[in-house]
Amino acid sequence: MKHFFYSVLCCLLIFSCKKDTGNNERRAQNTISTATWMQDLIVAYPNKNVALKDIMMPGAHDAGLYELSSCTFGANACNTQTQRLSFEQQLLQGIRIFDVRPTYANRKFFTEHATSCEGLGCKGALLETTYKDVRKFLDTHAELVILEISHYCKTSPSDTALLNLTSRILGDRIYKEETPNTTPFTRRPLQDIIGSNTTGKVVLIYEGIADNAENRAKGMFASTLLPREGRWTNSHYLADMLRDQVKEYNNFSNESDKLFQFSWQITQNELQAINCALNPNAPSIQKCADSANAVINTTLSQLITDNEIRKGRIPNIIYLDYSASFVTRECIRISLLNLE
Repeated sequence: MKHFFYSVLCCLLIFSCKKDTGNNERRAQNTISTATWMQDLIVAYPNKNVALKDIMMPGAHDAGLYELSSCTFGANACNTQTQRLSFEQQLLQGIRIFDVRPTYANRKFFTEHATSCEGLGCKGALLETTYKDVRKFLDTHAELVILEISHYCKTSPSDTALLNLTSRILGDRIYKEETPNTTPFTRRPLQDIIGSNTTGKVVLIYEGIADNAENRAKGMFASTLLPREGRWTNSHYLADMLRDQVKEYNNFSNESDKLFQFSWQITQNELQAINCALNPNAPSIQKCADSANAVINTTLSQLITDNEIRKGRIPNIIYLDYSASFVTRECIRISLLNLE
């Protein structure tokens, strides 16, 4: 691990000395807005037919937990909160793929972060609020947003009330595949999926549903829509997460339509979670996230130097806690490297 960090330091020094391509990339990156970065790339590369396989998307883990309510005993912001920005703010800062975990309580649908259904944890923002934020954004931005809906508690993808809420708010912003398409979704031009230069689309991926024509026509997609490599590191040590995620990427075959996903979260262990309930200064999810997020730039730069990230071979998704525009800028940087 020491060698890895020494290499990262050397990488930073090398990058600081590069003048031509580095400056060109920075100039291009600075012309792209985090609120419209997908459409900006489509416009900048009209002959590329930019697809999900060509870009890197920032994601929000437990995206609705930017506010907390109805916490169980022992649960608080220290061991439960995973974001600081509302959905509207996350969207404007460029986040495009969201981990959404719905629960039904007090005759309303909430997001939730808990050890299990009704386990240790808290409810987050109302699902209605998050959906309204998505709708408001897509009504004025020709972007693609992906919601990965999973970890249901007292609801399911066949829950009529949940589906009615989704349809009522998101309506014609929902992407539907009413005509079968044999081109893998990850290879389809984003512009064809979005279908507009002024409004956007949301893709709804439901854990546990069948991948069939009937569901696709309704705008309900199985996880097979976005086949991926990469796996989550179940560790509370930064060094473990770094080593594991880099190793996963180095082993990425990149020979299929699969995307590569970084899961850039440090997981509290049981003792740390309990300590949060007892000690207000205990290491929180936010502190863990801050340490992990601080090394995203240097890690990606090192992978570029090692030629692991290069034109034609890039990571495509990075899920993290406390997402914001800093990670969008990194994703734009990698997307430009691949598209140039």
